[in-house]
Amino acid sequence: MHWSHHKIIVAWTGAMVFLLSNIGWQIEGLYYDPSNQVNAFSANPSPSSVNPSSADPRPANQQYHIYLTFDDGPSSGSQLVNALAQKDSLPINVFLIGHNVCATHKSRQLFQEYQVNPLVEIGNHSYTHAERHYAAWFKQPLEVLADFNRSRDSLQQTNNLTRLPGRNFFRLDNLSRDERCNGKEAADTLAARGYQVFGWDLEWRSRPGNGIRKHTGKEMMDIVSSVLEKQKTFLPDRVIILLHDPELKDEYFKNELEEFIRLAKEDGRFCFEHLSEYTAEP
Repeated sequence: MHWSHHKIIVAWTGAMVFLLSNIGWQIEGLYYDPSNQVNAFSANPSPSSVNPSSADPRPANQQYHIYLTFDDGPSSGSQLVNALAQKDSLPINVFLIGHNVCATHKSRQLFQEYQVNPLVEIGNHSYTHAERHYAAWFKQPLEVLADFNRSRDSLQQTNNLTRLPGRNFFRLDNLSRDERCNGKEAADTLAARGYQVFGWDLEWRSRPGNGIRKHTGKEMMDIVSSVLEKQKTFLPDRVIILLHDPELKDEYFKNELEEFIRLAKEDGRFCFEHLSEYTAEP
C-alpha cells in the first residue's frame, strides 16, 4: 500500500501532553512505543523508515490530512461541534455513546442534528462507555461486543466506525496497534465482527491536569506539524486528533480550536477529512 499523502486526524479534547523520545511518545498518560506495534504497518518498514524526509524530500504541494474527532457525545457541547462544522465547512467525526443518545429528548434532538449534517460522520463509542470501569469491562470481550452491538442497533448505525472507551487501539483491516493495558482481546473480537477500531495520534483537552498541559491553537499547529514531519503518527502523513464534545463549552478552548483550524487552512499543506477516507489510496 502506498502512503504518499500526509493525513491528519484530530480528536477533540482540551489539553495535550506530547513527549517525544528515541523510544516512544506519551499523550495524556498513554504511552506509545513503536516497538510494541502489532502488524502496525504490515510488511512495510517501521514509521521511522517510511519515506524519510532526509532521503526523499517532500514536494512543496504535498498535503497532510487532519482528522478531527469528538468523543462522548451527544452532550451540551454537541451543538457547538455542529456549528463549527458548518461555519468552516469542516469534516468532523463524532463517536457517540448510545446511552447518551437515548437518555433525554434533548440528546435525541442533538443526535438528529448530527444525522442531518453531511459534514459530521457518526461513529460508535459503545452504549455504556464501560460505566468508567475500563479494566474490568475489557476482561469480558464478548460483553464488550454486545455493548457495541447495542449501541449500533440503537443508533441504527450503517457504518462500522468504532472507538473503544478509555483505550487507544487500532484495528483497520491488516493494520493494528495496541497500548499497554488490557483491551486487545476486545479489539480483536470487534474487528472479527467487521468493526473498524480507531485510536488517535494526539489528544487535546481544554484544561491541564494529570500531566496534561494546556495548549493554544498555534502550539497545537506546531505539535501537529512536528509529529507529521517526524512520522510519529499511526500512518504516515495523516494525523487523528482526539477531542470531546463537552469541552467546546469552554469559550477559550473553542476559540483556540478555531485558531488551529484557521492556521491549518492558511498553511496550504493541510486538509481536513472524514475517517472513512483514512485508509483510502491517494
